[in-house]
Amino acid sequence: MKPPEVSEDINFNPVVWWATIAGICIIIIFGSVFVTSSYLKQSRQAMENPRPGYLSKLTDFNAINRDGSDVALSELEGKVWVAGYQYTDCPSGCLGMASVMKSLHEQYGDRDDFFLVSVSLNPVEDTPEKLDSWVGEHGVDEPNWWFLTGDEQYIRDYMIRNFKFFGVVENTDPALIASEGKFAHDQRLALVDRQGHVRGLYDVMDTERGDAFLQKLNQDIRYLLTTAEEPVSSPLSELKP
Repeated sequence: MKPPEVSEDINFNPVVWWATIAGICIIIIFGSVFVTSSYLKQSRQAMENPRPGYLSKLTDFNAINRDGSDVALSELEGKVWVAGYQYTDCPSGCLGMASVMKSLHEQYGDRDDFFLVSVSLNPVEDTPEKLDSWVGEHGVDEPNWWFLTGDEQYIRDYMIRNFKFFGVVENTDPALIASEGKFAHDQRLALVDRQGHVRGLYDVMDTERGDAFLQKLNQDIRYLLTTAEEPVSSPLSELKP
C-alpha cells in the first residue's frame, strides 16, 4: 500500500494575508507620523531656543594691529566676536565681507562685549600702515575692530588649524587675477564666543544662500550676546599657539 501523498501547495488564506498586509501598512504609517512629528518638534525647539554648535577651540594668537600695537586674541576673552580673512588688494569679495562686517558693527558695535577682527592673508604686503590707510578709505575706522597682520606662515597655519578656514591659493592666471584678485581664499565669517570657541562659519558671500547665512549669523550672535552659558573649557589665555 502506498503512503498518502502530501500536497506541496501552501494553504492560502486570503483573510490572514490581507490582515498581515494591513498590519504592516499601519505600522509604516504610524512610524512615519511619529518620525515626522519628532522631527518637527525638534526643529521647532531649535528655532525657539537656538544654540550654535562648537566647531573648535582657539589657542592664543599674537599679531600686529593696524596702529602698530601688538595684540592677542586672549584680550577678547569675555566678548562675542566675528572674524574675517581678507587682504587690502582684493578687488571684490573682501570689500563685500567688510561691508557685511560693517553692517554687524552698526547693529552690535555699541556693546562693550562685541568685537570684529579682520586678519590679513597677505601680511607681506598688508603692513600696518597699508591696513590703516585702507580702513580710512573704506569708512571702517572703529575702536572695536582690529585689522591684523604679522608673519605670513604663522597666520596661515593658524587660520587653517584653529578657525578651520580653507587654505590660501595664489592665482597665476593674469585674467583671473584681474577679475578675482591675487588669491583664492575662504570668504566665510567665523563667530567666536566669550571663551574662544568657534561656534559657526557663515558663507555670507555665497551668491545663492548668502542672505540665509547672514540671517543665521545674526541669530547666533544674538543668542551668544543674550544667553549665559556655563564655561566648558580653559580660558583662551591659558592655551598656547
